[in-house]
Amino acid sequence: MKKQYLIIIGSLLIGNAFGQTFSDNFDSYASGDNLAAKSAVWETWSSPNGGADDVKVTNTKAKSGSNSIYFQSTAANGGPADVILPFGGARNNGQFELKMNMNVDAGKNAYFNFQEQTTVGKGYTIDVYFNENKTLNINNQAAGSLLSVSYPQGQWFEFQLKVDLNTNSWDLYIDGTKAGSFQNSTRAIASMDLFPINGSSFYVDDVSYTYTSYSPTSKNASVTYIGNVMGYLAGANVTPSVEIRNLGTTTITEAEISLKYNGNTSSKKLTGISIASGGLYSSNLDNPISIVGGIADVVASIVTVNGTADDNNADNSKTLTINPIVPAKGKVVIGEEATGTWCQWCPRGAVALKTMHDKYDGFFQGIAVHNNDPMENPYYDASIASKISGYPSALVDRGAKMDPSAMGGDFINRIQIAPKGVMDIAAKYDAATKVMSVSVETTIESAISGDYRIACVIVEDDVTGTTSGYNQSNAYAGGGSGVMGGYEKLPNPVPAAQMVYDHVGRAIAPTFSGLPNAFGASASAGQKFVHNFTFDIDPSWDLTQMHVVSMFIDKTGMIDNGGTIHYNDAIKKAFKDGTAVLASQVLNGPDNRISVSPNPTTSDINLMLTGAISAESTVEVLDMQGKVVFQTNAVTNTMIIPTQQWSTGIYLVRLNEGGLISQKKIVKN
Repeated sequence: MKKQYLIIIGSLLIGNAFGQTFSDNFDSYASGDNLAAKSAVWETWSSPNGGADDVKVTNTKAKSGSNSIYFQSTAANGGPADVILPFGGARNNGQFELKMNMNVDAGKNAYFNFQEQTTVGKGYTIDVYFNENKTLNINNQAAGSLLSVSYPQGQWFEFQLKVDLNTNSWDLYIDGTKAGSFQNSTRAIASMDLFPINGSSFYVDDVSYTYTSYSPTSKNASVTYIGNVMGYLAGANVTPSVEIRNLGTTTITEAEISLKYNGNTSSKKLTGISIASGGLYSSNLDNPISIVGGIADVVASIVTVNGTADDNNADNSKTLTINPIVPAKGKVVIGEEATGTWCQWCPRGAVALKTMHDKYDGFFQGIAVHNNDPMENPYYDASIASKISGYPSALVDRGAKMDPSAMGGDFINRIQIAPKGVMDIAAKYDAATKVMSVSVETTIESAISGDYRIACVIVEDDVTGTTSGYNQSNAYAGGGSGVMGGYEKLPNPVPAAQMVYDHVGRAIAPTFSGLPNAFGASASAGQKFVHNFTFDIDPSWDLTQMHVVSMFIDKTGMIDNGGTIHYNDAIKKAFKDGTAVLASQVLNGPDNRISVSPNPTTSDINLMLTGAISAESTVEVLDMQGKVVFQTNAVTNTMIIPTQQWSTGIYLVRLNEGGLISQKKIVKN
């Protein structure tokens, strides 16, 4: 029933090219059919064709004819539909083109990926996210964001990728118009995986691909990658690298490469090398370059191979057009990543935060919010849980939830937006009481009105531990799930002795959403506000490895601007007295005011409050959507909270004592 066309040009012997063409518009199936069960080509990720992973053909919408396929997430972590379109093998040379029509429902998202190997789950070439905010992000899990553009929502559009695998050149087209280009750190493509992540609702029609293999000549090298130039901010100093590939049959023992940018050319001779047929070789140039603002081309070329010109000049040069972002004055973007040592895919989040800090140090501040491990801050963890779906997940400036590898695209968008407030942070520490005091002075850059808020976070780097809770679960062990920042070379789990955790969110004050109306009903440009925060510092924390992070939160709940400073620098600055911000005890470790049992629970909860109860105290329980499911006045130190009518999930029990908030996480099974 499948519309499949396979065209062979010549033989399939090595050295002869062949072409393959496939298409399917789903009109040869009946509405309601399980696609993979009826198809000779489409497959499912894990279950038998026709099982839970399969997708049904529908006649609800179609771009052409009467049928399409429809994906909607019904499980908390996406799925269950998960269908595969194999490309006939793992392709790493030649020309490849994919087309399909898509229709993403308004306010929803869509997703697919390219698998690197014929066995699925052994490596991801690209992840393609069609976000709720109408941005399309193409990412590589190890390298981060590759391209971010806009796409139409609530209507049919054509998605097209043209890939030159010989030169590692990827061109994206939307409705026939070129939307952008990129290079990829992962070379092979073996299949497409269509999977509805949490929040997905989309249709796919008219899927087609073509592939033409490459027939090697005797001596041919191509430029396949220009490293350390893409995605940087204007003003960055970088040392570019040039990667070449041997597309000939003769071993390459020497070569000369060059790179042109901003009117300057750098050259380098590579000697004493041995690049076998099909092999790759990368070399840093000898001199750094300064990235300047404005659109410009970076051109890398192969000048000679083995002392002379090679057989094919067409692939001797690679051009990247860069348009470095000029960051808005005083802007810092905050990335919060939900993670846990128990989470086998969470090394991806750690690698993503490291990548962002390596490229955007001083303009980006990552915060790793740990769940159910020794580094967990229960309040911070429970608060971010309501905004994510699964682990690892990430938020950039409290915007749309995303995979951590996608943070680069949102960062680029956010770093250009002029902030309405810029913050200056100072700190002092009382060794006797083990209390850190923080002053945050906010200068209003443009007039604001409404409920703008302020919050402060303590972040620690180089965190280690000796107990098993510090072992990191690692799905990337052995390399079967692809390259992941070195985790592919580590065991599963990675023992605590080999793990160092960075950007650990230790404490947040006064609450996740910040101090309400911190700047009054309105404020004018030029006005300055000072807020003081205090944090109880656990003796096991290392102050010399800490950053103090501030958040200027707008009335929509997004972070308008961030601030970050190393503790060693913060204590050298003049501390300023201002408005004292009360901090919840739970923000700095286990909360001594609230005790609940049993937890987790399947029945009623016994709530116990320590200390005196003030007349204005209230107790409420919220679900992860912020809905109040229980509320009462706190008139005694003990009470019973009924939970039988609650759905399974995570809840927050909150004690409000005239604005002093304490919270505890409850798990209902």
